[in-house]
Amino acid sequence: MGAGAPIGASPPCNSSSDLPRPPTPLGAAPRVLPPGSCQETIQGSQCWLGAISLWSPMAGRKGVGEVIGISNTHLEAANGMSAAGEGAEPPRAGCEEDQRGDLTPPSPDGQTDGRVPWVSPDGTFTKRVLQLGVGLDKPTLGARCRVFLETPAGVPLGYPTNCWEQLELGEGDGAWDGLVDACLETMVPGERAELRAPGGPVLGLSLATFTPVPESWQLGPAEKWALARQHKERGTELYRTGELGAAARRYTRALHLAIAAGPAPPDAALARLRADLHANLAACQLRLGQPGHAAQNCAKALLLWPSHTKASYRRGLARAAMNDLEEAAEDFRAVLAAEPGNTAARRELERVGRRVRERDARLARAMTRLFS
Repeated sequence: MGAGAPIGASPPCNSSSDLPRPPTPLGAAPRVLPPGSCQETIQGSQCWLGAISLWSPMAGRKGVGEVIGISNTHLEAANGMSAAGEGAEPPRAGCEEDQRGDLTPPSPDGQTDGRVPWVSPDGTFTKRVLQLGVGLDKPTLGARCRVFLETPAGVPLGYPTNCWEQLELGEGDGAWDGLVDACLETMVPGERAELRAPGGPVLGLSLATFTPVPESWQLGPAEKWALARQHKERGTELYRTGELGAAARRYTRALHLAIAAGPAPPDAALARLRADLHANLAACQLRLGQPGHAAQNCAKALLLWPSHTKASYRRGLARAAMNDLEEAAEDFRAVLAAEPGNTAARRELERVGRRVRERDARLARAMTRLFS
């Protein structure tokens, strides 16, 4: 990996925070501790637990894993012994402003975990800890994180790379930014790790500090609806430029916020907003080849807003893609009943009608051969 300049689709780093690259390349074997050493004993007692937190979880993300390490006391003792031998202070999870001025590139010489990589519950990425951090607190979506992201050439990232930079977790819209977010949500300050997606390259990720923000359950209903609108608008911009995965993530985050705001929207405008979010997510899922999920989201939109013609039309497309032809025809007829001039719905209804006739003709020929 080259040093210095950002690569791929990543924005440039702030020149004032550019720092030298870490001296040890990714993929290097973790440090082997001498048998019977105190650090080996502490490492051996580490407990790894997989948990599922809500793609906040967009506001959550399904399937984001939690990696819970040893206690603060043990970590501080281990880091203190290492510092005594090397003449350096152990890392601490203090205020980001206190540490920004003397921040150094990630070091490979911290305490490491030599076990097999940890796999996220949803299987989207694996993580191998190269250097243990301090504490148990982890960033959540919206947190401002001081991060060093090491990438090979060509990785589609929206986040700055190959330098220390402050990121707002969840604000990257690159193809790999969601994986970086998910991995950061499993990390503690001072931790350095390798991130790998199935069949993809290895990324290096170092978390120095983070500034927490209120989680969605701590926000009032008005704040949740306002954030939901912001994510919907950003999702629509991404959809128009063809960034379907990023648009779907934005609509999903908006939906989680809208659902967390309360079981029933307080007025018609907010009910329509929630229905629009389901319909827009369905549009992304149709183009991503997920007709089953698209049909489900359209059904939810129609429960909230029965006259939502876009939801009816998209459910018709989804049902046709799954060969539910009679149900698809019903959806297209519903659209035409509300909008007689809708040429797209009329065209799809005719197409479905042809498929029904062709299917019935094939069935008739098969029955004739069976009884002849």
